Formats: sequence, C-alpha cells, structure tokens
Amino acid sequence: MTPIKFILRYTVVPLMAIIAVVSWALFHSSAEIDARQYAALSAAYASFPVPLRRDVADAMKSGKLHKWDYSSLVRESLDDGVVLDWPQQQTADVAQERARLAALVRADRF
Repeated sequence: MTPIKFILRYTVVPLMAIIAVVSWALFHSSAEIDARQYAALSAAYASFPVPLRRDVADAMKSGKLHKWDYSSLVRESLDDGVVLDWPQQQTADVAQERARLAALVRADRF
C-alpha cells in the first residue's frame, strides 16, 4: 500500500465523514423553531419567573428563536418547575406566533 492510499483510506475519509456529520448537526440546530414551540412559550410566558423571562428576552433579541435557544429555555423552565405544553389546535403560522411572543416580551420590559 502506498503512503497516499494509506492517508486517503485511514485519515482523510474518516475526517471528511466527521466534518460532514458535525456540519449537518450545526445546520440542523441553527434552524428556527416551529409555530407550536412559539405558541407553547407564549402560553407559558406569564408563569415564567423573572430570570427565565429575561432569558427569553435575550434569546429573542435577534427576532427569532433557534432550536438550541429553545432547548436551553425548555431545560431552564423545567428546572424552575414550569412545564411547556403545546397547544391542542395546529398553529401553522410561524410569523404570527413569533409576533405574539415578541409582543409579550416587549410588554414585559425589565
């Protein structure tokens, strides 16, 4: 086996596979949350403690919530004893639910 074949077989191909998986995971977790998740945050926002409300406001500074922000907020809400419940009816309009949460955050200025 030549050194070039050895390098290609045992280092470059596995390294490229690792890079592909990591880039897919980063792209997937940076996507925006869906309307049901915005609706769940909006419905439970009034029962959030003040530090969690601040964290929601900080996460909404860009105008959108990403999946990693949402997972952090859900973990924090569970630590604070607040359970997020998705709405019974299907909410398909992400922009409308995002606007509703943004309105709650703006009305609750600290």
